[in-house]
Amino acid sequence: MQLHPDDQVIVMLTAHLPGGGQAQPLAAGEWSRLSDWLTAKALHPGDLLVGDPASRLASFQDRSITVDRIQILLDRGFQTSLLLDKWHRAGIWMLTRASPGYPARLVEKLAGQAPPLFYGAGDRKKLDTKALAVVGSRNAGPEDLQYARLLGHAAAAQGWSVVSGGARGVDEASMRGAIEARGTVIGVVSDSLLKTATSSKYRDAIQRSDIVLLSSFHPEAGFRGANAMARNKYVYCLSRAAVVVCTDRNKGGTWAGATEDLRKKWVRVWVRHHPDSSSGNRALLEHGALALPNADPHLLQMEDLEQDSLDPRELFQKHPNEVHEPLPPLITTGMSEPEAPSGPILRSPQHDEEIVLEALATPMTLGALAKHLEMAEDRIAQILEHLVQLHKVEPPIGRRKSYKRAEPDLFS
Repeated sequence: MQLHPDDQVIVMLTAHLPGGGQAQPLAAGEWSRLSDWLTAKALHPGDLLVGDPASRLASFQDRSITVDRIQILLDRGFQTSLLLDKWHRAGIWMLTRASPGYPARLVEKLAGQAPPLFYGAGDRKKLDTKALAVVGSRNAGPEDLQYARLLGHAAAAQGWSVVSGGARGVDEASMRGAIEARGTVIGVVSDSLLKTATSSKYRDAIQRSDIVLLSSFHPEAGFRGANAMARNKYVYCLSRAAVVVCTDRNKGGTWAGATEDLRKKWVRVWVRHHPDSSSGNRALLEHGALALPNADPHLLQMEDLEQDSLDPRELFQKHPNEVHEPLPPLITTGMSEPEAPSGPILRSPQHDEEIVLEALATPMTLGALAKHLEMAEDRIAQILEHLVQLHKVEPPIGRRKSYKRAEPDLFS
């Protein structure tokens, strides 16, 4: 993977790589100080690759950045090159603050705290689109999930992208709604970018340019709570307005991200109306969030959310035929099904596949599944083999050889 010398230096000095190293990579603020010094000296980052870096940095003084530390980090060139080539083959690209396509809104909102380096997958041009941030709890109820889906659909219908953290629950529901309206999605992830971008859940959508994934952490980074909290600011700063669909009071990533934005005033934060006075939604209003009327999201204008020019009275004065036709219900695991009619039932192969998939909400072995469904093991084995070929079921793994449902491609 060929890099511009400026990008190459930024990667070596700021990237956290698998396995760590002898020196701590420069944080965003540290890189900003070094970058400002280089600019003042009419130098570019790539100039540190020419000659002796120590001589170029002889007059540089900083409270936490030593010349020895910079030298150790610059010596990571070979390791960095191998990793970047590996990730590039998997479709992962990289942007630094010296790259032309780096999101301008992040620099505008975060200044020196904008990440020096991003990794991503998908069409990076989507990062420069007008976007609405939609955030909320992972454990949202059916009504909140359907609202998030309608909101994503409404934003896309008006030519806006949806930006979210890519988590299950509200994030994924809003992403699905945007894709259903043939819109685009920006997913800001905090871990496992390589695994996520190559998974069946996202791979096809990335290839269709429906979605772009972005992470400030190296593509093989595992989950860390601090990283998940840190990425919240990027979701807000890539957007022009944000909607909190549901949140807990005083806890969780949704609450932390919303209150941070309200303190720093990156973009306007709107909160879905909630009748419970003790809810996190109502508590955010006390912190300065704006109340979103309880109306069909398709009656909203995204520009009104961006500019705080929303007049709630107008929403309820719309003629009934202007209200958007509801989308089909959002099906979620665990929702009750209607009771089957009494009497003999002629089951189709598709029906058998459906009941096997439903049963595999809990991973089971072949024998346990046959006993649970009261079906012959050879018939269950045929169904499972077909579902594995369709990527709807994951092959048995582990000592117990349990089958389980594969995560669906949300955007197909």
